This record gives sequence, C-alpha cells and structure tokens, in this order.
Amino acid sequence: MNSIPPIQQAYKDFQNGNADRAERSLKNILSAQPENFDALHILGVISAATGKRDEAIRLFKKAIRLAANNASLSVPLQYKLARVQFESGRFDDALLAYEHILSTGYVKPEILLAKTVTLVNLDRYQEALNCMGQALARWPDYADGWSHQAGILYKLGDFEEALIDFDRAIALQPATPYNWYQKGLALDKLERYADALDCLDRAITLDPNNPAHWLDRGVVRHKLGRYAEALSDHERGLALTPDNAEAWGDHGLTLSRMRRHEEALDSYGKALKLKHDYPDVLSNQSLSQLVLGQFEQGWQSYEYRWKKGNADTPRHTDIPLWLGATPISGKRILLWSEQGLGDTIHFCRYAPMVAALGAEVVLEVDPLLKTIAQTMDSRITVIGIGEAVPQVDYQIPLMSLPLVFKTDLASIPASPAYLRADKNKQEHWRSRQDFANGKMKIGLVCSGNPGNTNDHRRSMPLQDFAPLLQLPADFFLIQKEVRERDLAFLQQNPKLRLPAADIDGFDDTAAIIANLDLVISVDTSIAHLSGALGIPVWILLPWVPDWRWLLDREDSPWYPSARLLRQDAVGNWQGVIQRVAKELNDFLSLPPKIS
Repeated sequence: MNSIPPIQQAYKDFQNGNADRAERSLKNILSAQPENFDALHILGVISAATGKRDEAIRLFKKAIRLAANNASLSVPLQYKLARVQFESGRFDDALLAYEHILSTGYVKPEILLAKTVTLVNLDRYQEALNCMGQALARWPDYADGWSHQAGILYKLGDFEEALIDFDRAIALQPATPYNWYQKGLALDKLERYADALDCLDRAITLDPNNPAHWLDRGVVRHKLGRYAEALSDHERGLALTPDNAEAWGDHGLTLSRMRRHEEALDSYGKALKLKHDYPDVLSNQSLSQLVLGQFEQGWQSYEYRWKKGNADTPRHTDIPLWLGATPISGKRILLWSEQGLGDTIHFCRYAPMVAALGAEVVLEVDPLLKTIAQTMDSRITVIGIGEAVPQVDYQIPLMSLPLVFKTDLASIPASPAYLRADKNKQEHWRSRQDFANGKMKIGLVCSGNPGNTNDHRRSMPLQDFAPLLQLPADFFLIQKEVRERDLAFLQQNPKLRLPAADIDGFDDTAAIIANLDLVISVDTSIAHLSGALGIPVWILLPWVPDWRWLLDREDSPWYPSARLLRQDAVGNWQGVIQRVAKELNDFLSLPPKIS
C-alpha cells in the first residue's frame, strides 16, 4: 500500500521522468481543491520544466496570491515566476517580479544578478551596471557578478574595463572556461591577438566540447596569419556544430587566404544553404569568384559589398540607382568613387563607356584625383567629394559598372592609356629632379595606405629594395608618405631620391611618373596610376593577391603596360626582389626613354 501523500508522489513521478502521470495526479487534486498551494506550486514547476510557460505563470501567480501573507512561501515562488517570465521573453514582467522580491528585503546576489541580466535584455545597460555594482559592493567575492559585469562592459565596447573584471572573475574561479573565453574575445577586440590566443587555449583545455571556443580561436589564428592552424580550428568547431553558417563562412575565408579558392567557394556554398541571404559570405564569395576569373557570378555577388558587416556607407542613396536596365540617353548620371584611390583609378575607365550611351556623365572622385581624372574625357564633368552635386537623374558607384557592362576577361576595357600627365607639370618636375641625365629612370613604391585592411600583406620595408640600388640607374621613391621605419634607410641611401614631399595631388605624381622609364610598385594607387598612364609598371604582389590581379599570370588584362611579379610563399618579398633584380638588369640593357 502506497503511504506517500499524493502531492509528494506526483513530484516523485516527475523526478522519475513520468511528467504526464504527475500532471494528471496534481490536476485531479486541484479539481477537488482548487486552492491547494502545494499542488499549484508543484504543477507550476512541472509546467515550467516541460515548456508550458503560460500555464506555469498562471499557476505561480495563483499560488503567490494564496501565500501573500507568508513571505517564506511567496518569495521563492516570485523568483520562480520571474525566471519563467524571463524565459518567455516577458522581460518587463520579470523585472517587476525581481524588484518586488528585493523590496521585501530578500537581497541576495543571485537575485541582483537575475535583475541585471533582465535589464541587459531590455537594453538598459547603465541600470544593469548599477545593479551589478550594488551586488559586488556587498559581495566582492561573487565571481559570477564580476563575469557578468565584464560582459556588460564588453557589450558597451569598454574592452579594457571588461578585461579587468574578467581577471577578477578568473582569480576567483580559475577553472571556469567561460571567463577565459570571454577574456579572449575582449583581447581580440583590442587587437592583442597573441594574448587572446592564450586565453582561448585555456578555454579549450577546460571545455574542449564547446564549438565556440574552437571557432573563435580559428578566427584569432586567421588574424595572426596562421591559416593552416585556423583551418584546423574551424574544422574542429564545425564537427561540433555543422549547421553554423557563420563558421562555414569563416572556413571559406581562411581557405581563400591559402589560395584554395575553389574549396573556399564550396564552404561559402554550405554557408549560403544554411543562411540564404548572407551578405558577408556573398561578398567574400565574390572575391574568390573574381580572382578565379568567374566574372559573371562575381560581379553579381560583389553587389553585396554594401550589406556586409564592415561595409562602407554608400552615398547619394536619395538618387535613383541605375544598373543598366533603363536607357540613359539624354539623362544625367552621377558616377561616384568608393573604397580606395586605386579603385577609383581602376574603374573610372568605365566613365567614357557610360558617356557613349548618350548620357551626360558627372564623375565624383576624391579631391586628390580630381585634376588627373579631368584628363580622361572632355565629355565628363569631374567633381571632388564634398563639392555640390548638380541635379542628376541617376547614380551608380564606380565598382558596379563592370556588372552593368557584363565585363568578362575578353571584354575588359583596357586602353593602353586613359589618363594623361600635364605637360607643363611634367617639365616642371623634370627640371627639379634632373630627369634628363641619360640614365634609366626608375620609380619605386614600397607601401600604400596603412589604413587598408590588406596593408600588412601588400606593403614591404623600403630596405627590401636595397639590391636594386646597386644597379646602374637613377632611382626615385615616388610615394608621398614615407613610414617611420623607412626614413632611416632613405637617409642612408642618397642614390634613392625623394622627388618632393610637397606633392599636391595625383596630377603631380602623374607628372613625375611620366618622366620615368619604369615604375616598380607594390599593389597601391600609384601602381594603378602608372598603368592608367601607360607607363611600364612592375607590380609586386603578395602570395594571396587582390582579386583584380587574378592568379598565376604575369600580365594584367586591365593594364597592358603592367607586369605582375608574385610571391611564391607567404611574406617572401626577398624572392620577389631577387627576381626583379635579375630582370631589371636585363631591362637596363634597353635604351633609356628619349625625353
């Protein structure tokens, strides 16, 4: 004979996995005794545990009303009610419940923490910090409190302060993987990648089954250029969470950095099956498609560059966008530059093609490029960014024009020269630098814009050019900005001349280049300018080149005067320079340019 009271038996049934039987028993009790506090309480617990949250809320509220005058009964139920409300997304209701508990004098760190988390979910971050601060002032050894406070500071972008609090949490609970993981993410945000890697290593040691630990360590290793290790981490993480679209996107990006673009496209495809309209993946996919010469698909995917997470802010969005479907004869259209100066030089070649459709073309460029861009075509009105834009009918960013004109490898508009140097300025610079001494004249460029996300791969130390300076030619450093690390080398090598630090714009740079026989440049705007002027240019490329230079070929379909010299391994500029020195020696046997 069963001597266990019915309510206890129901709870025991629930604990033993027979929730249905427990519910039936408790409902039978409540049908006879609708205000049985214990039955309401236990049935509410079972309803919450089995996902019947609305029912749990109703039962808890009824039980609380019955125990209104008994704090020892009502307060624990208020806490359970608040948790169910929180889990149901009813954050305002949960907050009221936590505040009611605190108002009774039942002040515990876990209640303040729960209120803090609720405030965070309501985006009331400062109040959340105040609440957590109240708990930590009273319980300074509360590790979860320091961890959550650090998490709020992280959300607010205060990564330095977050690190301090994560360290406090770790000092109290050194075996908690979450704190090591979150500290690693904060260090990543501060670009302290080696330190971040150490923290993520600890998180993995403590919890190797958490896919986030592997995936984020892979991201950090990617940023450190340790691509093979990053790929291994991505794959370990994906084994634990194969339906993670973001992880497949990161996997593809790392493969692309290893020049494994076909495999990268496969990974991007898996990401897109999981998340169809994924801008970051579509944008990165376009770069692999384009570098492989898959222009038809690549230009279409490239339009997602405006929607990815770190996208530039588009301009002129109040003007109708033209993508080729509408006739524009007799219309006025604004073509506007985007991304870097080199991109503008590269793609402004399409402006005459738009004018040939019968449109009046206004070309908006960086003010540094305004004068040189005016040499391209008399039909085109050139304005600088920041100047008043005339009334136009349509607008299009320059780098969408290949899509409009359905550019493929066979139809790239590759005029031998589409920009021109000013003759008077050309003569001015010749007289200043004695360009007419009969020696071969060679311009060098070792670095570009340090703000470019690819700068650490494409730029090189000026001293790496030292072997070239032994050859019988005149050498000119033709970049305006010289980095601190390169100044000492420049000062110690008088054979390498700096034409002037007072270059006003690219028209001055073009005039200098026009006096040269050859330009040798890393992948910067000056390389593009040299190609656009039709001056022979040798472009030195990293192991993983920008998409426009394609793969493995030594010529460029975009610039007939360009030769491409590529690294044969990541970071191996020495090998490139050795080849340049050998081929430059052959080049110097040619007669110099007749001025």
